[in-house]
Amino acid sequence: MTTESLNLLETIMNDGDLARRLEANGSENTNTVSIDTPTASISQGEALGNNIVPRRNVASMSLSRRASDDPDYRLVGELGSGGTAVVYQAHQRAVDREVAVKMLRSELADSYVSRERFLTEARVIGGLDHPNVIALHEVYVDDDANLYYSMKRIDGTSWDKQIADMTPQQNVETLLRVADGIRYAHSRGLIHRDIKPENVMLGRFGEVLLADWGLAINRQDDNDEADLYQSIGGTPAYMPPELATGFHSDIVLQSDVYLLGATLFQILTGFPPHDGKTLIECISNASKNVIRETNVESELMDVAMKAMETNPEDRYATVDEFIAAIKRHRQHEESVRLTKRAIRRIEESDGSEPYRDYSTAETLLSEAIELWSGNRRAIEIKKKFQMQLAKLASQRGDLDLAATIYESIDESESDDAKRLRKQINQREVGERKVSRYSALFIKSPDPGLLLQRESGKVVELNEAFSRLFGFQRSEVVGKAIDEINLWVCPNRREDLVKAMENHGEVDEFEAVLQHRDGRRVDVLINSRSVKVEEEEMVVSTIRDISLRKKAEQELNESRQRLRDMQRLAGLATWSYDVVTDRVSWSRETFDLTGRNHEEGSPTSKEYFEMVHPDDQERLQRAVRSAIESGIAYEISILQKVAGGEYRDVIVRGQPIFDDQGRTVEVYGVVLPK
Repeated sequence: MTTESLNLLETIMNDGDLARRLEANGSENTNTVSIDTPTASISQGEALGNNIVPRRNVASMSLSRRASDDPDYRLVGELGSGGTAVVYQAHQRAVDREVAVKMLRSELADSYVSRERFLTEARVIGGLDHPNVIALHEVYVDDDANLYYSMKRIDGTSWDKQIADMTPQQNVETLLRVADGIRYAHSRGLIHRDIKPENVMLGRFGEVLLADWGLAINRQDDNDEADLYQSIGGTPAYMPPELATGFHSDIVLQSDVYLLGATLFQILTGFPPHDGKTLIECISNASKNVIRETNVESELMDVAMKAMETNPEDRYATVDEFIAAIKRHRQHEESVRLTKRAIRRIEESDGSEPYRDYSTAETLLSEAIELWSGNRRAIEIKKKFQMQLAKLASQRGDLDLAATIYESIDESESDDAKRLRKQINQREVGERKVSRYSALFIKSPDPGLLLQRESGKVVELNEAFSRLFGFQRSEVVGKAIDEINLWVCPNRREDLVKAMENHGEVDEFEAVLQHRDGRRVDVLINSRSVKVEEEEMVVSTIRDISLRKKAEQELNESRQRLRDMQRLAGLATWSYDVVTDRVSWSRETFDLTGRNHEEGSPTSKEYFEMVHPDDQERLQRAVRSAIESGIAYEISILQKVAGGEYRDVIVRGQPIFDDQGRTVEVYGVVLPK
């Protein structure tokens, strides 16, 4: 029988003895099931000709140091075991390092197919050079013909042992790194077939490594003999239908996409997609793509369900598409967060600076809509706030501002806008007695310029313009705008001119202008073509947004600290500046430790010396890990207090990041136990 004539479910169902053995051995739905496929025989001589494996001296745990002179590898302890192999921690003498060593079980040592499959797995791993794929060092045999390969030793645990304690964001980030490794493997034609949290190692220093490539198959291998060493199998709780009911030829790249989706399903629900009272029932459910019921509804769940479609053609075509779908969800989440911040900005405002508050909220909402154009709530809230701002501007006498807002949101025909136009008309009647230019500029709260459209010469400016940019009227009036050295980027001025030529008006044109002393000023420009006593003019009003941007940055930093403090829920606070190596303590921290306030905050060295010697290294590791991996920590230590005694305290730390995602500060609390 060849691999094209059987599948996993049929093999188990048709072989009663095999089914009983699997159930009797306590095979679980989340364990990998692998069954050798009967194939044509190949002579032992052919195998030796194709695979030249070096011999190494291996000292087992049962041998004394004298029993093996200068072993290449000394086995230290067992790390884990499976149906076909055992993984040991070992010391490699040549390079003096700790490694992980995988050994084919001794009872399979005489099985040619098992040895070839073991070597195939080693070749697969050895051919993958990617930061999210475990690195293989060497393949070898010992004096007893036991077959091994050595790998990088990871100081950590498998993902399945940590997944319940990690946040959804941390789990999704881990999944994306696994997916990146699979994407690389697919570029080499390799299909993993057994992606699950148990097969992912998480290192203590942030490493994410996909292991257990024993079921991987190569779709770029034109050698038909490659199928002779393949087994059929996978993990029933995660496997796609084609792994349970299909043949090797039915397994495609989208089979791994399904497994990534199944892992995402577990992140969201806490359990894998398939189950059953028995192993066979679970495999049967996988073959029919029976997915466990869940009440979880979210955009990420939609991503998982699409990845787990029954027909591979209905799934994401590539891992890239799967990754892109998750990243779109993250953008949507950020868009929702920005929308909530904009709402809080208005709801929590004290009303002292309403224009500033509405401007900040509008900026946040515009960014939210830019991230996710389908954010209907952000779109609706933005228009609602603009309507509120227009009414406020009208009440405060800023009629032109109100009219501009109504026009920008297509509300020019609303009752409020019509009433506003009447007010503007009445104002204009009264202003006709005033100078043709002063009515437009002198009393305007916004900086403004009036230019001849044809020549570009400045005809008039208002006092607000002089205050903002430092130019006196005599320095500007009568000169062409490009002679004033006002624009930091002349190309942006050309863009504004072209827009005016095309549309006759421009709204909210963002640019950087220059103060007379060289300082840069971020502005928004609104320009209109008008006729003043039959002469074509351009009226430009300029809004300074520098303070708004600075205020928004300060607000972000303030709210970040506030959120962190609320989350940490501590009393005695501290911070550590990664760049300057400076430690800062709150008054409560001084009180807790008994340190004199006048001494000031300790240096980082002094602080660690206040920690009991048995706890210093643990605390230093926790801080380093927070800086390098960006993960918060909580640790119990003994800390010296007044009188030289030690006190049990809990130290919590939370990394703070800059806009590049780098840790710039660790912020936390000290709590007495």
